[in-house]
Order: sequence, then C-alpha cells, then structure tokens
Amino acid sequence: DEILDTDGVLAQIEDGRIIELGAGTGIGGLSMTVASKDRFVMPQMVCYTDADPAALDVCRRNCDLNSLLPDEYEIEELTWGEEFKKCDDADEKEMKMMFDLALATDVLYEIDLCGPLFTTVSQSIPVGAIFVLSHVPRACYNEGNPPEAVENLEQYIMDRAQEHGLVVEKVIRPPSPDNLDEEILEWCSKDAFRDSAVIVFRRM
Repeated sequence: DEILDTDGVLAQIEDGRIIELGAGTGIGGLSMTVASKDRFVMPQMVCYTDADPAALDVCRRNCDLNSLLPDEYEIEELTWGEEFKKCDDADEKEMKMMFDLALATDVLYEIDLCGPLFTTVSQSIPVGAIFVLSHVPRACYNEGNPPEAVENLEQYIMDRAQEHGLVVEKVIRPPSPDNLDEEILEWCSKDAFRDSAVIVFRRM
C-alpha cells in the first residue's frame, strides 16, 4: 500500500468504484481498502469477483471479519472474457459495468488467461481509468504457447494488454531481497518476490 500511495494510485480512488478480478480471498481489494482508510482516501465501493463460488464464500467471510459495511462492497461471480451480469435497463447495465479502477493480484497462473483477463478489464473500466496488476511470474506454459512468453513473460503480458487498449503507465518493483523488512522475512523467503512487479496500466 505504501508503494501505491507513493506512486499516486491510492489518490485516484477517492469515492471511486473498484473491481477486483480473480479476487479469491479478497486480499487485494481488502488491502487497498484498509490502506485507503489509513490515509482517509476511501473508495465508494469494491466489487470482488471470481469464477469460483467457494472462493467468493471465503471472500465474503473476510469482508465480514474486516468489518466492512454492506454498502462498501459487492461480491459477484464472474468468468473472464464473458459479459457482466445482464440488467433489464441498458443504461443501468452500462453503469454497473464501469468502475474507476480495476485490480488483479497474482492471477495469471496460465499464459492462456491473458486474453480473457484483459478483455474483461477493458469492458469494466472507461477510457483513462487505471488497471493495477500485481504480477508474480509463475504462469504455466501449455503446448502451443508462443516462445516470446517463455523468453520474457512480463513483456509478453504488456504486449497482450496493449492489444486490448491497456498501455503501461508505470512498473513498480519490490525492494531487492537484501532490502526487505525483517517483518516480511518472518513469513516469506528472500526470493519470494524475485522478478515480480506491480504493473499499472491505463486504458486508452
């Protein structure tokens, strides 16, 4: 949260609507909400989405445990690449689809997920809005994946995002292994964040 605050991301979510894609336990959206409260920059609402109903049950419990109010969050089942839930009124549907910021944390376990993820991102935020991707390079390579994905996964992800109108605005790197706080090293190894990054895209 301190890294995002330094780079001005948190300042852009005041009174805004956030969607977390592949939320799982909801740790990404919850962390951003808690960080926002600490800095008195509150989003209007966070919508936690995932294709796995069991994961969303855990997310719902975590929202309750963190004392979020009912109007501070929504939880929706969503498969990337598919349209958002249907609404009877077209204007209402358009309003529900648009968020001020999209967030995804450690979600690209397979290269083939890039296209569906970026399709959903481009549907969920308007032109000029930001997508924050916290990326840890552990994607599985399937037969038929392009060699450039193997050679430079991060660049491959950026290129696929650009095909969907998402342009890299900044890449935020974690501290080097030798500069990690002792608190962090109590629960993870020095190499846990090797080659990882927070990639901030803007929809063009």
